[in-house]
Amino acid sequence: MLNKVSFNAIRIFALVAKHGSISLAADELCVTASAVSHQIKNLETHLGISLFARKNNSITLTDTGHSFLSDVSPGLAILEQATEKLFRDSNEVVVRVSVTFAVRWLIPSLERFKHRYPTAKIRIETSGFADVSLDPFSDIAITYRRKGDYRGKEDILLSDYCCPVLSPDLLAKSGYGQPKDIHHVPALKCTENNWDWGLWCAEVGIDQATIDFADQFDIDDAALRAAVAGLGMVLSPDFMIKTEIENKSLIRLPGFEAIELGRYCLQQGVHRDGMVEKFRNWLFEEMAIVSKI
Repeated sequence: MLNKVSFNAIRIFALVAKHGSISLAADELCVTASAVSHQIKNLETHLGISLFARKNNSITLTDTGHSFLSDVSPGLAILEQATEKLFRDSNEVVVRVSVTFAVRWLIPSLERFKHRYPTAKIRIETSGFADVSLDPFSDIAITYRRKGDYRGKEDILLSDYCCPVLSPDLLAKSGYGQPKDIHHVPALKCTENNWDWGLWCAEVGIDQATIDFADQFDIDDAALRAAVAGLGMVLSPDFMIKTEIENKSLIRLPGFEAIELGRYCLQQGVHRDGMVEKFRNWLFEEMAIVSKI
């Protein structure tokens, strides 16, 4: 029976299950809905099972269909990855990274890598979350680990030393003179459960309840832009605000040293040679320079 089962039909089955629609699967495949329906019926016939329940122009997976989808999905992912590898440009590097890290450091720094390797093609995939992970089609992921959540055997790119930063105008009009006056400066929130301020306060010995928290943002970059606009202070490492420090639109809050809040770590996929290896080595070179600033 197995030699009568079409692997293409299994792929089509997975697409129909994904969309919950024969017509949507047909649109993705650029074929007719009747062609997709024919493949599904043939697959069900050869397997001797019903994969979908059809009722009132709708189609849903049966219990057997759910089980079959769960079993075949890993194999289909491996086939897609192997196929992509055959046709993929050997100079391409797929990098997954948070929006803030991409906008604030990686993209402005890419010119240096491209100057060294002009044929390189970098594909950046961003996430709104700092905890970024690899997927089957990415080569490198730069993820963030909070202090206290460090994991063994991870490649550490950079320790994240942060200090409150704010606009000079806000500092001047806030009435802040020394660390005990920190409650005079509004603080901006941009992390889940405000964990960064909680950790920073614990490290420097400040009661978090004494800080005046104002506006909240979903990503660090937005909070940093708000800080430049004078809306409040935000925690940031210097390398993320290099431009703002140089043009003096952001300054450190006087009286405090930078505190380690976490680490940027590198995860690497199955591709470990060629341009991927060059990009990995370049990242470590750059981060070594950043750590000395």
